[in-house]
Amino acid sequence: RCFPLPSRSRSFPVLAERRRTPPVRQNAAPEREASSMASGVDRISALPEDVLHSVLRFLPAQEVLRTCVLARRWRAVWRSVPTLLFTGPEGWGSAERFAEFVDNLLHLRCGGDGGAGAPLDSCEFNFVDDDFMLSPANQRRATNWIWKAVHRVRVLRLHVVHEQEPSPLSDLHLVSQHLTKLHLDGVSVNDSILDFSGCPALVELTMEYCDVFVKHLLSPSLKRLRFASCDSSEYTRILISLPSLVSLELIEWQRGRAPLLGSLPWLARAVVELGDDAADRCSKGRFDDCGAYICHGCRYYYHHHHGDPEYGPGYDRNDSIFLKGLSEATDLELSAESDVIVFNRDLKWCPTFTKLKTLLLNDWCLAADHNALIYFLQHSPVLEKLTFQLSKAPPNVMKTEGIYKPLGQSVASNCLKLVEIRCAEIDSRVYKILKTLTTYGISLEKINITSRISRSGCFSFVCTSLKLEV
Repeated sequence: RCFPLPSRSRSFPVLAERRRTPPVRQNAAPEREASSMASGVDRISALPEDVLHSVLRFLPAQEVLRTCVLARRWRAVWRSVPTLLFTGPEGWGSAERFAEFVDNLLHLRCGGDGGAGAPLDSCEFNFVDDDFMLSPANQRRATNWIWKAVHRVRVLRLHVVHEQEPSPLSDLHLVSQHLTKLHLDGVSVNDSILDFSGCPALVELTMEYCDVFVKHLLSPSLKRLRFASCDSSEYTRILISLPSLVSLELIEWQRGRAPLLGSLPWLARAVVELGDDAADRCSKGRFDDCGAYICHGCRYYYHHHHGDPEYGPGYDRNDSIFLKGLSEATDLELSAESDVIVFNRDLKWCPTFTKLKTLLLNDWCLAADHNALIYFLQHSPVLEKLTFQLSKAPPNVMKTEGIYKPLGQSVASNCLKLVEIRCAEIDSRVYKILKTLTTYGISLEKINITSRISRSGCFSFVCTSLKLEV
């Protein structure tokens, strides 16, 4: 079978038959080795096949294929390399030429004549640096390529230009018995349900710079979920139903609502950073429902249209949206702008964090006279380390009344060993935090303050009283 190659190279035949490689002697005499080196013997071809694979797996697929002309030993090596990397049509002369190459290679590696060949560890499509995916015909081709690869591959990665409409996987339900990791970059997903039930081995999903306009994310097997710099709907929430989830990362969750978390009984770690454009804000500056029709933050907070599937799953106005789903975590980081209401509003219904050992909070917890901080002190019985990551400039902290009603003067966890306050400078926020901590039974000796006072470096302070000593 002849493959088209980039325009700078001539096409050449790739032989389908496999050639037996003469065995390599393992204990050749030193003088014979010296003689071989002096005579210019091809010692690279004598390397074990797994070593050759370790080198070739970093090359684009067309470069791997070119190795078949190096020597007889190399004629069939490309067939068993456990990775495929496609980097777009640059250098091919035309998109058609590139597409024909991908079609033929995937036919041999993932179906047709070569379908029963060597398994694939990973397949990556990187179309970020060209306009290949701007063509609807190429988008359909890419969707077909993904369908071919996903049945054979363990790790699938797709990188496309962000905000491209539509994109591969936008309405695609994957089915694979082998897929364990899926990485999507720049993909727009517009299906109502993102269902990975057809991928029973899938344990890791990463989405970066994606538009995730779905109503329901479902997988019985997924253990690690990471969203980074993704957008979602401003009117509906994504119901996340992942009963096996162990690690959750929502990094710079941009425009849209915080997800609605289902039960996550195995969750151990969660890192949540709600971005500057998060939709869960009240125009009246309140944590409870302001009732104003023009306030989209409150109007669509519990929006479900009586279970109308067009608007996603319904959810209870008298239950937690987000924090309850994190209550089984042992390691938790919660960051948001101070006027984002979803964390504070959830405090009314959130249960005790019975397993929580390390907790990081930022400025949002200082609103309403440290209402959220007090909550965590009183509902984290085994907490060992508490960290505050304060912003460089003091935010406009909401003065509204807090949702949570503190349980008298009950003290914080007896397990608490260290409180760390990270800040750019020592300001009124630090002193107010110290006052709250001491009020709830935390001794100053457990509190450490790290401050970058100047460009010369960081300084660490240990508290012995409400005055600070270097």
